Parts: sequence; C-alpha cells; structure tokens
Amino acid sequence: MPEHWITRIYRTGLVLFPAGYQEEYGDELLYAIRMAVEQARRRGWISVARLAWRELRDLPGAILQAQLKERRRKGMKIAPGYYLPEGPIERWKLAAVFLPFAVFLLGVLVFSPVGSGVQGLTLGAGVLLLGLLVAVWAIGLVQGFPTWALPALGLVVAFVGGVFKYATMVLKYGLGNVMQAVGWPDSIYQRVIVALASQLYFVVLMALLVGGLLLIVPSFRQRVRQDWSLLSLLLYGLALPPILFMDEFHGLELYQLASLLLLTGGAWLFLIAPRRQQRLLALLLPVVLAPVLMSVGMYRVFPAQPWAGGVAAYRLWESIQPVLGAPALAALLCLPALFIFINKPQRHEGREGI
Repeated sequence: MPEHWITRIYRTGLVLFPAGYQEEYGDELLYAIRMAVEQARRRGWISVARLAWRELRDLPGAILQAQLKERRRKGMKIAPGYYLPEGPIERWKLAAVFLPFAVFLLGVLVFSPVGSGVQGLTLGAGVLLLGLLVAVWAIGLVQGFPTWALPALGLVVAFVGGVFKYATMVLKYGLGNVMQAVGWPDSIYQRVIVALASQLYFVVLMALLVGGLLLIVPSFRQRVRQDWSLLSLLLYGLALPPILFMDEFHGLELYQLASLLLLTGGAWLFLIAPRRQQRLLALLLPVVLAPVLMSVGMYRVFPAQPWAGGVAAYRLWESIQPVLGAPALAALLCLPALFIFINKPQRHEGREGI
C-alpha cells in the first residue's frame, strides 16, 4: 500500500531532528506512526483527522526540544574537564587550575620593565594570588588531591622533591663538601653528561616520591586508576619553577612570559582533550617547547649580562641548561602511562573508553 500522507509528513519532519536522534529513534518512531495511522483508518476519517492534528501539532515542539537537548549535550562535551573522572570543572575550580600559572605570570611582570610602572599594584595582586594559592594547597590536601588542585599541588611536590634531593646530597657528601662534590668539569661535553646523570637521579627520586604519595592518598590513587593522565597533570607543576627562577639572568622577561603562556595553553588543552593520550601530548609539547624557548632567550641575552665578560666561552653551556632538564620532566609525565599496563582503565560513563 502507498505510504499514508501523515506518515510522509512525519518522515520529512524527522530530517529536522539531530542526526543522533534520527539514528537512535527514527525507525521506531516511523513504525509507531504507521501503526497509529492504520488503527485510525479502521475507525474512520475523524480518527485520522484527530491523529493528524495531535501528531503534527506536537512535531515542531519535539524537534525544538531535541535540538536544544543536543546543543546542551555538545556544549557539555566541550566543557573543561568533561572527560575527566570528576566531570566538568566549575568556574571557580577552573580558576584554581590556572592560579599557579597566573602567579608565575604576575611574578615575571613584577620584576620586568613592563610592570615597573605599576609595581605596587602588581605586588598587591601578587600577594592576593599567593594567599589564594595557599588556600588551594590547604583545600586540595584536605580533599585528597582533586583535579582542580593538581597544578598547584604539583608545585608542592616540586618543592618537596628538591628538598629531598638536596638532603640526599648532603647525607652522601657531607655538608662541607656539597659544592665541591657537585662542581662542574671544564669540558662542556662532560658537563652535559653530569647534568643528564643528575636529571636521571631526579627522575628516580620523584618517581619514588609520587609512588609514596599514591600510597598515602587512596582517594587520589583511585582516580589515577580511572585516568592515569591526572598524575601527569600533577607532575606538570614541576615545569613552572625553572621558568621563573633565572635570577642570574636579566632581560628574559618576554621569553619567560611566552614560555608560561605555552604551559598555560597546554593545561587548557589537557582539560578539553577527549583521550588520555591526547591529554599527555598536550602537556608534553609545552614541556619540550618552553625550555627550548628559554634556551634561545638565554643565548641571545648572554652577552648583555654583567658577569658574562670573563666566561664568554660558556655561553652555549649556560643557554642549554633549560633544555637539559626537559627530558627528565617529559619522562616523568610519561611514567603514569604505565598504569595502563598495571591496572585496566575503567570506562567513564558516557565519556571516554580506553
């Protein structure tokens, strides 16, 4: 039998529904309307007219409702943190994610010619941000390392790791001989070897430190089992201090700002990337590119340093030191991926699989 005109109109109206809605419900709705039309035809033309009025009256509203629902769903999927275990991150928590980057950006402005004109105001904002950072540390520790506090807590991990590293050197060499024990050889090639060996030692130390952290914070360990990229986000905080603490160099402000903006962009891409591997890549690229940018800046400003006259031969050595630290940090960011072999990742409802 030829298709009834009510069914044809309804089929045409289905085209206006979202594609996912059509795939999921289209055949079922057409079958239901065909059955309703067949029953109405048996009862007479009045029943057919009532059915046509009811269905065609409700169709525009159903289309609008489905489109709005689809828009909300798509908007939710691009919300920062949607693909992470704790779901989308609220605005004030999103501000906490980027608070460490804001503190370091402001720290660069305080000591740069750009910020010298309003240094009092800049210092006041810096004190306020530092107070908020301390609050994030406290709340983050109490709540068991939530996602929004991980970059800030990564600074604490970096500080603790640095203290442990220095304490271990003191115990090994003795307080009076520390500087002599870590003295640099004359050859740049030998210096690079020593620096890389020191970075390897730092990777092992930080891996042990983070392993201990996972043991004493079971709630964070459970979230890392669900999504190991959270641990990479925590370790991402280690990339911030080396950018700011270049106190013996002057004139690096623009390079520092550019590097910090790169790191900030990486954190944003981490929050919106749908897959763990993509999130890891979002962190790795800035961790590699920012030190390269800093090395270029140090090489360019080296001749302008007041102390550079007698050590000009070591211009290359001084400028490549940020790059020498990049492999260690990149390795630390990749280590959490081992969880995929140790623990079978759990699927997030309605979000990401493996």
